[in-house]
Amino acid sequence: MKTRLLIIVIIGLLALALSACQSPAPLPVPPTPIATLIPATLPPPGEPTPIPGMESVVFPVSAPSQAAGKAVYDANCANCHGADGTGVVENARDFNDVDYMRAAAPVAFFQSITNGKETMPAFADSLSDGDRWNVTYYLWHWSVPQEQLDQGQPVYDANCVSCHGPDGQGAIPQAAKFSPEFISKSPPSQYYESVSGGKGIMPPWQDRLSEEERWAAIEYSRAFAYEPLGQ
Repeated sequence: MKTRLLIIVIIGLLALALSACQSPAPLPVPPTPIATLIPATLPPPGEPTPIPGMESVVFPVSAPSQAAGKAVYDANCANCHGADGTGVVENARDFNDVDYMRAAAPVAFFQSITNGKETMPAFADSLSDGDRWNVTYYLWHWSVPQEQLDQGQPVYDANCVSCHGPDGQGAIPQAAKFSPEFISKSPPSQYYESVSGGKGIMPPWQDRLSEEERWAAIEYSRAFAYEPLGQ
């Protein structure tokens, strides 16, 4: 009796083993594969953010002059904005505000001077394109003193000239050319973000240069697009 029971148990175990071999447990279902995305097309290094109405702006061919802009400012702007650019009437912009000037694109000022803004009259009919560009860049001399440009030159020469060239017109094909049109379209803060975090083939410089050095190099680079007052 015991022998028969043992044989039955062995036969049952063999049957289970054979059943397992013939019908293996299904493999785990893998996650749903993610479709391969089309690679994004990166914009060229330093590509400016478009500003509404910019398509109608006539950009300067040659570098605007801050010295020539001073004469325009003294005759047309100082009575509201003050001889020192701090503003003497209500709501007049303080051009000594470094944070504000770093966030502003030259073309935006040019458009305001051309078309007027709020209580400020339009100067499209009384000032030439050249005069309006000269005074636009003159507004930056308060927030970007000559001392900062002098500080930026050795930083630029040591770290930027190999790609952007000694004249800022690009030593390699991929490098941005610091022309008046290119510089006029973007606020300085946009260039600071690109220099700090890197963009395109340009590496990030935030771990190599201090904030002060980066700003000095950026302002020196921007000055390729205009003639600073101290020159």
